[in-house]
Amino acid sequence: MRRVFMKPNTKIRWAASAAGAAVLAAGLAGCGQSTATPSTPKNNAPVTITFWNEMTGPYETALAGEIQQFHKLHPNITVKDVVVPNDAALEPKLLSAVVGQNPPTISQMNPPWATGFIQTGSLVNLSPLIAGSHGFSLSPFYPNMLKPGKWPGGQQYLMPFNLGAAIMYYNKAAFQAAGITHPPTTWAEFAQDSAKLSGPGKQAFAITLVHTYPWLAFFDQAGGNFVGKNGEPNPAAFAANGPAVKALTLWSNMVKNGSAVLTHGYASQTDFANETSSILIGTTGFYPYLDQAVANKFPIGEAPLPADKIAATSLFGGYLGMFSKATPAQQSAAFAFIKYLTSKAGQLYWMEKSEGYLPVRSDVAQAAQSFLNTHPAQQVSLSVLPNAIAEPKVAWWDEFSHEVLLNAITAVLINKETPQAAMHSAYQQAVALAQKDGTYQ
Repeated sequence: MRRVFMKPNTKIRWAASAAGAAVLAAGLAGCGQSTATPSTPKNNAPVTITFWNEMTGPYETALAGEIQQFHKLHPNITVKDVVVPNDAALEPKLLSAVVGQNPPTISQMNPPWATGFIQTGSLVNLSPLIAGSHGFSLSPFYPNMLKPGKWPGGQQYLMPFNLGAAIMYYNKAAFQAAGITHPPTTWAEFAQDSAKLSGPGKQAFAITLVHTYPWLAFFDQAGGNFVGKNGEPNPAAFAANGPAVKALTLWSNMVKNGSAVLTHGYASQTDFANETSSILIGTTGFYPYLDQAVANKFPIGEAPLPADKIAATSLFGGYLGMFSKATPAQQSAAFAFIKYLTSKAGQLYWMEKSEGYLPVRSDVAQAAQSFLNTHPAQQVSLSVLPNAIAEPKVAWWDEFSHEVLLNAITAVLINKETPQAAMHSAYQQAVALAQKDGTYQ
């Protein structure tokens, strides 16, 4: 799904920061925000809830179908679907709405955004509702998908909804022509195979760097963790012999020897379809675009990412949060909607109709074998879910990831800085951000 990975505007990326929390606190002072369990609407009285989300294009159509299915089960509840183009627009829109006392009932959001909202009591703690008489079991949900929505004390403030994991796409015909019998499973094989697949006018690995998640998967594989136990930047991650430098060195060496190329935006998909590259790291959301662009010119393969110290991939996507400004009736209706969207039936419908996301529950995969048999990208992504690592939700992470880290990776790949120098600077900036934004998580 393209819009999820658009580069945000850091001038407005402060909802989860200490400053943002202070603004929220000032704006919400005396407003009686409550996170109590909402009561059930009496006599099924009509109620309208608003849902802000980023579901554009085919995803908007799939969500409209989900809302129709929900309305059949709850005819008294009207869901007003409000589509916002991308992260860069949704986060400041939410902040402005909360400060202005007019937030939506529910919104899609990334976990780092929620920190400031939770600090000011603007989000409903979903745990009492989940454990209540109209709640549901969390046991079918993938634990690593639930974890980013939990805050200290194990309280579930966000529920996973539209998530994906990074996988590798490859040109099967190109691999066969180069005498490569299987997709690479290690970094060494990845570098060797990419060299074999490259030549005049061709660089095997087309790097997509709209977001840091493709590179973060390699950082995770090298044993990296940017955040220490106290929420501060972890100096070992940035060290000259640390995991960040190791992952950067792999990519930069491949660019230097002509087996990889840094593309702009989503040009990597075009390069892949035009056969000037043969390896692409993306999400399940890439597949519909690649399938259309390739148009049967060659068979597309899907595989887990090559591994280093550990086998790992990046987990990312949107979560559902409910705002406490809503009336008790709206909160009850909103919880019913969240319950449906994350139910087995709701997630099965979402996976099959959106064709770009993974289910957030293990029981959905078990019931969707016929679909998975014809959708290998989802099948491979599901196989790597146990090794998927979510981004940290410390207050300083969002700006660090989308600006500091992205700029550092780019500087190395265009040979403007060495990996060591880039990470030394990135650490200093991370420390400054942690001091400014706070380390609460």
